Formats: sequence, structure tokens, C-alpha cells
Amino acid sequence: MIIADDTNLDQYEEEDIFDIIVKLETSFAIRFDKKAFINVKKFGELCDVIENYIKYDSKDGCTKQQAFYKIRTAITETQLLDKKIISLNSKLVDIFPRQNRRRKVQIFQKKLGVKLTFLTYPGWLSLIFLITFLASLVALFLNWYNAVWGIILVPIALHIADKLGNELAVKTIRELTEKAATEHYVDMRSTKLTVNRNEILDTIKEAFQHGLAIEKEKLTRDAKFSWA
Repeated sequence: MIIADDTNLDQYEEEDIFDIIVKLETSFAIRFDKKAFINVKKFGELCDVIENYIKYDSKDGCTKQQAFYKIRTAITETQLLDKKIISLNSKLVDIFPRQNRRRKVQIFQKKLGVKLTFLTYPGWLSLIFLITFLASLVALFLNWYNAVWGIILVPIALHIADKLGNELAVKTIRELTEKAATEHYVDMRSTKLTVNRNEILDTIKEAFQHGLAIEKEKLTRDAKFSWA
């Protein structure tokens, strides 16, 4: 993932922000009221709302470390590998070789207990979809019927490609562990329905960093949203 060093939080639309909020709902296993963020204009205010909704018992322990242990155990038991050879720097291509990769990943996900998604379609296919979509927009002025079909079919093709993708979106166990701890925080805890309150803010920042490709340093308490 490429982090944009010239991008600020207020350059993102409201829909982009709330896509991340929905993912944090899943990660922390909470549900926000419809008006929870109605008065939020700054990143710090958003973080305060999220932290106030998390009512679980506080318990020490590094969630990323616990996620690593769970991932290593799931790999050991499903891929028949010695846990001694699995480290944070282990490459996923060595653990999930291309042959039967999707099937092996599905078995791993089932053992882990969460649908940790890390397969995608190749970049060149994404480029083709983008060119097709842009061409369809241009074609609206020439042949609206074919253009509309193109605009409709591209998202469908993207969805199918995403479901059938066989490329690794992350490269190492370290990256997979960070992804698991960010997207499935509560499920990665050794003791269910607990949080380490010292990690909440950083987890929120990482969700925005990876979801929006924005530098974490830009996510200050006073960083404003586009609607502020």
C-alpha cells in the first residue's frame, strides 16, 4: 500500500470516512447510534465517540502479539508447518503457494475464526476496469445505451474478480498480523470482549491510515473533516 504524503483528512468525502467507521464497528464489535457522529468535526472528536462506545473490560496485553499467536497456530494446524519456522518476517507466498491457494486460505480463515481477507485480483485487471469505466462515461455522449451497460457491468465484474482473486494483498506474517489486529481487534484478543485501552487510539489511526492511504502523522486531534 502506498501512503500519500500530500493528502489531508479534509480531502476525503463523508462516505469514505464512514466506510472506515463501519469497519471499526466490526473490529470492536460495537454498534453506533445513527446520530453518534452528528456533532463530530475533528478527528479527535471522532476518536472520543468511538472510545466512549467501547464498554468492555480493560485488560493489558499486546493485541498484535496475541493476533500473531492465533495466526501462527491456525497456520500450523491447517498448513502442516512447524510453528518454529513461522515468524513475523515469514513470507505468505511460502505459506500459501499459488496452487490451491484460495482453498488453503479458506481453511486457514475457518480455523482462525474470522474472515481475514488478504487475497485480491492483479493490478493490471484493476487498470482494465478503470479504463473501461472511464470509456463508458465518455461513451455517454455517443451511445448512451452501451455506456450505461458498461457502467453497470464494471462494478459487477469488480465484485466477481474480488471473490475469485488469487493474488496476495499483503506479503508477510507481520502485515497479516497488523491487518488482523486492526480489522478484527476483539476477536484477536486472548480474552474475548476485552480491550487494552492504551491501544484503542492507535488502532483507530491504523484503520484510517490503511483505509485511506493517509499518513498517521496527519491524524491529529485537530485534523478536520471535509464537512467541518
